[in-house]
Amino acid sequence: MIKRFLRSMGYAVAGIKLGIKEERNMRIDIVAMLFVWFHMQFFYFSRAEIAIVVLLTFLVPAFELMNTAVERAVHKPDAAHWMPAGDAKDTAAGAVLIVTVAAVVIAGIMFFDIHGISNVIAFYTENILHPVCLAVFAVASYFFITIDNFYKKDK
Repeated sequence: MIKRFLRSMGYAVAGIKLGIKEERNMRIDIVAMLFVWFHMQFFYFSRAEIAIVVLLTFLVPAFELMNTAVERAVHKPDAAHWMPAGDAKDTAAGAVLIVTVAAVVIAGIMFFDIHGISNVIAFYTENILHPVCLAVFAVASYFFITIDNFYKKDK
């Protein structure tokens, strides 16, 4: 029983790796997640608010993985367009969009706090190393997100 559980966990991890390697939006989600998690420390969130942020930052990539699964499951290799396949892909993408918009709106409500924003500004202005680290993170994130062909051997 434990062996089957560990095997299924391995499949799940393989699916997450596949999503990261082949889906640019998944990489964007991960960068946004790290950015939000780091900057949460400057805001005075309750435990419930922290739970909401963590839930939303996991929910968006989870929906992205489901979208990828639908896209791959209904993909037709021939040139003929099959309307239900396109509808399934569009609907799954719509689900990702809804969750993403909800996450952005909720984040906007939660992070629009003048004290938290002033804490972030103070952090980046108090030490020259902090904005440099932010710039390094931004450059590394850019390459992480945009190098689509890094893992692909066919192209």
